[in-house]
Amino acid sequence: VQDKKIAITLFSFPPDKGNIGTAAYLDVFGSVHKVLQGLEREGYNVGELPQTAEELLEEVVHDKEARFNSPNLNIAYKMSVPEYEEHCGYQEDLHENWGAPPGHLNSDGQNLLVFGKEFGNVFVGIQPTFGYEGDPMRLLFSKSASPHHGFAAYYTYLESIWGADACLHFGTHGSLEFMPGKQVGMSADCYPDQLISSIPNIYYYAANNPSEATIAKRRSYAGTISYLTPPAENAGLYRGLKEMSELVASYQGLKDNELRATAICNSLVEKARQCNFERDVSLPEEDCKGMGREKMDDLVGKLYKKLIEIESRLLPCGLHTVGKPPTAEEAVATLVNIASLDRPEDGGLKSLPRIIAESVGKDIDDVYRSSDMGKFEEVDLLQRVTFAARDAVTAIVQNSVNQEGRVE
Repeated sequence: VQDKKIAITLFSFPPDKGNIGTAAYLDVFGSVHKVLQGLEREGYNVGELPQTAEELLEEVVHDKEARFNSPNLNIAYKMSVPEYEEHCGYQEDLHENWGAPPGHLNSDGQNLLVFGKEFGNVFVGIQPTFGYEGDPMRLLFSKSASPHHGFAAYYTYLESIWGADACLHFGTHGSLEFMPGKQVGMSADCYPDQLISSIPNIYYYAANNPSEATIAKRRSYAGTISYLTPPAENAGLYRGLKEMSELVASYQGLKDNELRATAICNSLVEKARQCNFERDVSLPEEDCKGMGREKMDDLVGKLYKKLIEIESRLLPCGLHTVGKPPTAEEAVATLVNIASLDRPEDGGLKSLPRIIAESVGKDIDDVYRSSDMGKFEEVDLLQRVTFAARDAVTAIVQNSVNQEGRVE
């Protein structure tokens, strides 16, 4: 494999707004650095590899905020117009939209510029912008649209001049697969076919976007490798929401004391109004004193349920790095949610909350229904079941970490 040449292609994501070397949910340069290290272990020639992802970024783009029109990008190759015309057999088809080469995109006025950096037999290149940044839908829906000369020159360079044995498109997503042409069954007149030509196309694509990954497969002949979205963590509570949670806990401990329970309920209603809960829960206008124990329980239960919903929402935690497992803390919230699903297709495998609920003589479906109705005791039981599931998963994960605290 030492003689094989791999072209890693980076994007600006979103295509019309993003900085160089960005992709959905992905730490691109951290991931590229990991991939280069993996290629080196497998015997590929990666030359003098930068020690860190930051050094890699500096060598390729020189500026972490660089965009597609940045003057700081590293120029890997200057392609003369005669060389471009010799190697790009379809370049005349682009004249209708972009005029004669070299054009004004990826050009110094005389030559077509290919941005990137070589590391031994690995080229880390930057896919040119698609050219219609002010009107991106035109590229997708106009039959007369076409890639610009700079875009064509990039893929011409990879195949005909640099001699790539494979191209690794890095992350969700670039513009190649969205170039004009048929939707399925590409022909020689379709731009994705002409651009990728005979280069084997490997594509890292986010696991949560199979629809566009399918487009990459059928329109640019990509073999896709799914990467995970970042580990999720629970949103938690803060400020007024945290104060509400503390009031609920106080009510739970003092609800048998009518005087104290009423005072806590009034405070909870006032705080709920401050936090705009009246949109989700019907709050009483009068003092809670005349409500009675059962109605107060129902009111507090409904507010408690809403707080749990907010607290347990999953938020992405940072960016995913290819080849870098999550920490134990990062993995827990995601695994708790996976463990909360029944698997009837796997021999009737029960979810962890169902098993825990059954251990106290409850059916988790009944608990869910009663909790949705705001029944205080059932809302509290569901919360305790959730905490128990989280503690169980945490214990398992803690037994599966390496010395760096990452899940093996």
